Amino acid sequence: MDALVLYARVPRRGQVKTRMTPWLSADEAFRLHLALLEDSLALLRAGAAAAGAIPCLAFSEPWAPAGGGEGFEALAAAAAGLARLPQRGGDFGERLRDTFTTLAAAGRRHVVVIGCDSPTLPPAILRSAFGALRQEAEVVLGPAADGGYYLVGARRPVPEIFTGIPWSTDRVMEATLAALDRAGVRAFLLPLWHDVDVPADLDRLRADLGPPGPGAGKTAVFIDDLLREGRLPCRAPRAPA
Repeated sequence: MDALVLYARVPRRGQVKTRMTPWLSADEAFRLHLALLEDSLALLRAGAAAAGAIPCLAFSEPWAPAGGGEGFEALAAAAAGLARLPQRGGDFGERLRDTFTTLAAAGRRHVVVIGCDSPTLPPAILRSAFGALRQEAEVVLGPAADGGYYLVGARRPVPEIFTGIPWSTDRVMEATLAALDRAGVRAFLLPLWHDVDVPADLDRLRADLGPPGPGAGKTAVFIDDLLREGRLPCRAPRAPA
């Protein structure tokens, strides 16, 4: 069976969503990360069900929300029963390469990895990613508006695309496509989407979420708090294009 993997940073105050500060306080950045993570876990389950894949959770280090202390009860419930994978390696590329290699060795024919910064990503896009891999695509990429990608998938390990990439820059997608070209591998590109990394991204997220209401998710509740406080639309400087 195929696998859909959610990569997530372990929630620690002062160590998550640091590009949101000081516009958000460290505590607010922590709350935002938790909200994005819980909603992304719901997306993981929905996307895996829509695509006929096994949902897997890969934290940035060994950690379990059930033993993470008070305040993680909702996260523990959201993650309950999910298959767990370690993230092994130094930089992000080494970790991704290990994930694809490990799952291929376990018999997972098609693997797709997403992050927890795109909670409004439609499950239909995840279904399209697996559909492309099940047809003829060797690699599938979801380009992000910031120059990176929100999704990467492959039908076999392609280690070349994770080597020599300038991670955490606006050149990730460009460098990945160049690496694929050198390796003679053609990528199937999904629709452009966006991550939630800097304060200005919250305006776009607000538009995606629509009006807050029952069942809107933890991120919508967080955004609603900012709206009531008059902090959205965001007045923080926008990141360079």
